[in-house]
Amino acid sequence: MSLNDMDSPESGNGKFAFPNMGDDPKVISQVSLDSFAETADPIDDGAALTVNVSKKRHLLWLWIVLAVMLLLGVVSGGGYWFFQSHALPGVTLWGKSMTGQSRDHIIQEISDTAGSLTVPVSYEGTSKKVTLKDLGVAIDAAGIADDVMNAKRDDSPLQKYAFWTGKDVDVESFDDSQASAQTVGDMLGVQSVSAINPSLQLNADGTSFDVTPGQQGTGIDVTAVAKEAKNVLESFGKRTAQTVTLENTVTDPAITDDQANEAKASADAWIAKPVAIKIGDHQVAEFDAQAVASAITLESDGEKLSDNQTRKGVLVIDGDKLQQYYNDSIKSNFHTDRVDGDVIVNSVGDVLQTNVDGHDGITVSDGGDTNVGRDAAEAFAKGSDSVSIQGTCDPQNEKKTTRTVVVSLSSHTVTAIENGQTVRVMHMSAGQGNDYQTGQCQPSGDLCTPTYCDPNSYDNCTPDGDFKVWLKYQSQDMSGTLTLSDGNTEKWDVKDVGFVNYFSKTGCAIHRIATQSAFNDSSIQAMGKNTSHGCVGVGWDQAEWFYNWCLMGTTVHVQA
Repeated sequence: MSLNDMDSPESGNGKFAFPNMGDDPKVISQVSLDSFAETADPIDDGAALTVNVSKKRHLLWLWIVLAVMLLLGVVSGGGYWFFQSHALPGVTLWGKSMTGQSRDHIIQEISDTAGSLTVPVSYEGTSKKVTLKDLGVAIDAAGIADDVMNAKRDDSPLQKYAFWTGKDVDVESFDDSQASAQTVGDMLGVQSVSAINPSLQLNADGTSFDVTPGQQGTGIDVTAVAKEAKNVLESFGKRTAQTVTLENTVTDPAITDDQANEAKASADAWIAKPVAIKIGDHQVAEFDAQAVASAITLESDGEKLSDNQTRKGVLVIDGDKLQQYYNDSIKSNFHTDRVDGDVIVNSVGDVLQTNVDGHDGITVSDGGDTNVGRDAAEAFAKGSDSVSIQGTCDPQNEKKTTRTVVVSLSSHTVTAIENGQTVRVMHMSAGQGNDYQTGQCQPSGDLCTPTYCDPNSYDNCTPDGDFKVWLKYQSQDMSGTLTLSDGNTEKWDVKDVGFVNYFSKTGCAIHRIATQSAFNDSSIQAMGKNTSHGCVGVGWDQAEWFYNWCLMGTTVHVQA
């Protein structure tokens, strides 16, 4: 059936009919679409436009939000990077904002302010302008700038970069007590002598420090000038320097002699208990008296310390100087190969003679001792007894021979002992005041050989009261006069007493018995009495051997 055969819409048969268009398919297609359009539901063009605009608005806001977030990220990242090398928000120095300033800029600003600063002064009608250079004070602009740069760095991230969270760096620009009057006095025609602080010096035997007292100064007192300069400097020039009227006065040292004596007590305690240097549990060296002496100074309480310095009162010990001493005088003596030593000691461990100078085998790890000086300074200040370095140690096996002497007043013998074993026993004659049977000193105390060495009175005593040989002569003329308890006097004058070993600082010695001719060990044994004024006399055939064996510092135990 053709299209022409279809019923028209007017036919009333209920069927859809196309008009008669012939057989042209293009016409059929166009007509079909047009007919479909006429019969389809109409579209609301206004609603479609609203939907499209709404979508565009949503996309626009999305792009805006993304752009803002990107901008905030860029700003935050840039701000973080910027403030790594600049003062943080809210940081001030002496009340002036330093926010965003670089370290170099802060140093320059402090230096420029200090360099241009002058304080007018007046003295007996003469006026001058005084600079910080004239006062002899130095501004640590770099150190102050570092304090500014470090301010707030430990705060939380929110507070660190918050402008509303302030931090004022109120450090002291300089120590006004250290200002010198010399140049200012010269400017005003006044001769000035600066006050001198007391100081400490290690004594000749290295056992303690001596105090050199401080000295007062005379001349212009510039303390008020320095204080005024400090106030102007710390206002960054906002405050105008006021005229300071000067007087010629006596100035005291910044450190008193009492403070110096307190420092001496601390320094003496340090050298009495040196800080040991250890590798693991083994001591390889120590910071001794010379090390302490090289590293200590006296500084007033208000003076700012440098890095690696620490103080105890006015006593300051410098870790850098201890490090230098370690490098020059301690580490330079380390040896990688071990050598076993051989020494002779007394009963309390004092070395009397070194036969072989031994040493440990020590190898220090790279960088293993970099901070030993700093650590030692802290150890001294805190009372610690050791510091550690990293490395390996092959400890020496030191051979020690212990020598001591026992004098028995009741058995009339002198016994030489090595490592607890008797080497030789010699007969002797002791002081006339000692009972021959018991060895006890008579009540009068006259002409006795002493049995106790008081450590509180003499420096050649052991803590237990034994003596140490402190003076030796191969030959000595002995003479003297002694007033006895009954008022009588005892005199003596003996030439060429041989092989003398003083053990008591009251004058008693072990020596060859003072006879005109040879008097040997057996003769003393047969004599049966004490004959000396307090000394211990041994036979002519024993004295030289004993003199050579009994080294300086050998301990002598005297018993009844």
